[in-house]
Amino acid sequence: MKKIIFLSILALASLKTWSSPVNKIEREFYLIQIYHCNNSSQINGVDAYLKNTYLPYLHKMGISKIGVFAPIDNDTLTDKRIYVWFPMTSLNFLDKLDMDIEKLDPMSKNRLVDLENADGSLPYTRVERIITKSFIDQPKFVKESSLTKSPNRIYEYRSYESPTENMHLRKVHMFNQGGEVVLFKRLNFNAIFYSKAIAGARMPNLIYMTSFNNMEDRNEHWKAFSASPEWQSISNMPKYMNSVNRNETVLMYARDYADF
Repeated sequence: MKKIIFLSILALASLKTWSSPVNKIEREFYLIQIYHCNNSSQINGVDAYLKNTYLPYLHKMGISKIGVFAPIDNDTLTDKRIYVWFPMTSLNFLDKLDMDIEKLDPMSKNRLVDLENADGSLPYTRVERIITKSFIDQPKFVKESSLTKSPNRIYEYRSYESPTENMHLRKVHMFNQGGEVVLFKRLNFNAIFYSKAIAGARMPNLIYMTSFNNMEDRNEHWKAFSASPEWQSISNMPKYMNSVNRNETVLMYARDYADF
């Protein structure tokens, strides 16, 4: 009887150790904020606001790494954009951010929310916000990189929308348990983050960003990826087929005033 009790206690202790969150790496949340603009004047205004007001404010709030990017062909696009990305340890940060803004008097001028131009023209067309959560296989964004910050460095933003929630989970599984993240690491894609959208206009969806020295380097990496035996195997698995019905790829440069 004593032996049975001892074994029961041992089993419970083992279960507690196995399920303990002590060794669990907490996953991050990311805010992706996209400013949509009609012309270069609006782009310049948003740049000035981000550089002089918004990023310093976020830094004071404890966000040390903030990325600001623009499509490499922004000058020729009708919908010109600036992407702002930053990590959060908790969604409570968004509530704190909202409470700070809610306290402001809308009738008085405050640089944090007052972007209107002196001539009365609008500062941008609209602002799009997406909240995402990091993948299991890369729960934290990569703070350091073997690549140096330069005007030629390419940041590749990819968004994969799925037709159903089940197909979305299959695509996320493909990245994690399927080995796609491991393959990216092996081929040195310098991924900054992988994540799945938990709120946004396009759902279900997953979003990630990789980076390269320049466009030639980027093309060579994708060539090696497509030819790899791992990808040939993963991409032909029936369980992962037809899991994406819309793939958006945006090649971008980083703004020099940001942290990437």
